[in-house]
Amino acid sequence: MKKKKLIGCLFLLSPYTMAMQPMDDQSLASAVGQDGINISINNSKVEFNQIGIIDTDGLSNGSYTSPNYTSRAGLVIAGVAGQTPLNALKPNPVAIVGIDAANADTALPTINAVIDTDKGTGSKGAFANIALSFSGNYTGFRIKPFSVYTADANNLSIISGSTYTRKSIFDISTAIKLQSGVKELLRVKDNFDIKFLASNKPTINIQLGASPQGKMILFGGAIDSICGTGTGCNMMLVSDYTTSGDPTTTPIGASFDLQFKATNSSTGFRLNGFYAGIEGPTSTEVGGIVFGNSGKTDDFNLSLNNIKLGNTIGTTDPNVFNGLQNNSIGNIGMTGASITNLKMKISGM
Repeated sequence: MKKKKLIGCLFLLSPYTMAMQPMDDQSLASAVGQDGINISINNSKVEFNQIGIIDTDGLSNGSYTSPNYTSRAGLVIAGVAGQTPLNALKPNPVAIVGIDAANADTALPTINAVIDTDKGTGSKGAFANIALSFSGNYTGFRIKPFSVYTADANNLSIISGSTYTRKSIFDISTAIKLQSGVKELLRVKDNFDIKFLASNKPTINIQLGASPQGKMILFGGAIDSICGTGTGCNMMLVSDYTTSGDPTTTPIGASFDLQFKATNSSTGFRLNGFYAGIEGPTSTEVGGIVFGNSGKTDDFNLSLNNIKLGNTIGTTDPNVFNGLQNNSIGNIGMTGASITNLKMKISGM
């Protein structure tokens, strides 16, 4: 499927606080930037109401004539439908917080940025280097429960010239319901936890201009687990609800518990070799945003636990399957797996 235009749109981004260390006149006088600039940013959490990826021309395939699938639509990440709003007439936001050693919510880590520029060598040219690291009382990041939705053109925000028209996928009164033309695809019911190895927390090195490191963004550090507590984070591919079309009732679909763990708990799943950036078009490929790794990754264990298709039956019939209740069909996954030379590209043209 070839997209004509892909627009990422951030709806209703809630403000967050940042703390900066005050400087006196003497300190300011010595901050000439000769040895680069160090910046530290503190914020307790990040919240957003909706984030949307909007495709302005739909499925632009000339073989479809009737019906026509070229209308504007989008994927939206937002809070879970069917909840009681915490604030009147406002959707409950999705929150990203830190995790402490006791697995409880804590403030997000301090972001430390060391920024410098260099003239480069030979034909590689000048570049800016931004080294990001994280510090503070944290062991990882936690994304609070959220859902992924599809939405038609009537429920997506619009930018026309200098005019911005904000819209919501929710119909909010006493409960957070969905507007007509919005469908819930995936519900993440539990906290989505990403935990890092305590002795090797993540780093990100960004180079703008020339990139002598070979990639725009290089990652470091190591992951201990994703949804590593218990059997994992429960997710559901949503088909409908107990009362059709009403997200305030129990969702119906295929559910499972996702879990990712480093096979070697001492080294973790190291991010060295992972990269990201923007690639221009070639004679055989369009340009786009890339993410991948060079070489072989560390081994990891990935599992889908407690796979269940459909919901529990309210009243069992002893004459059907001997009165057996619908239950998990088991677990699937891989142990000690690795990936070699992964490369993914997202192209918007």
